[in-house]
Amino acid sequence: MIRVVVFTIAVWAIVLCMGESSSAQSPRYGLYDRAEVLEVYSPNIIKLRLKKRGRVVHVRLLGVGSPRNRDRIRTLDAGIRHYIESNDIWNESRNYVRSLLRSRLLEVWARKWNRFDEKRRLLVYLVAPNFRDQQLDVNGEIIRRGLGFVTRDYVHVTYVEYKRLENEAKRNRRGIWKALSTQRLSSLNQ
Repeated sequence: MIRVVVFTIAVWAIVLCMGESSSAQSPRYGLYDRAEVLEVYSPNIIKLRLKKRGRVVHVRLLGVGSPRNRDRIRTLDAGIRHYIESNDIWNESRNYVRSLLRSRLLEVWARKWNRFDEKRRLLVYLVAPNFRDQQLDVNGEIIRRGLGFVTRDYVHVTYVEYKRLENEAKRNRRGIWKALSTQRLSSLNQ
């Protein structure tokens, strides 16, 4: 267990490092390119224009589940599902991601192998450099705000950290987690 946590923290630190030289330090992920956002289709599906490679790609954010995906939300509590649908959380989430990424040059971090999902979307972490004088992990920010939830799809190295961010969002009843009962919240604090 301790090895997994240490490895996750080490890889997470590498992913957040700036510069292309840091990609050589990561055994699984590397800086793929820098890109600008062309369209946000959903909170976790984005169309980018890559700067160096000069092409347009569709990406899926690693570790982030969309509040609209029926297969994913069926495992959530019925009250949360109802809250998501009745408050149009999906649209709120997509609009937040659009505003967050508007006019930014992003770092696109991808796996060094098995880079694509079954729909040929590049699996990525997006990092916004110089976001309020620091780097912002876009994937983690969506989860921290409660506008998406953690998935285990495509085994990603930030799962433990993203689960911590999701629990923080639940405790603070952010986004989709506003519907959590106080009884459920008390069980998170134990």
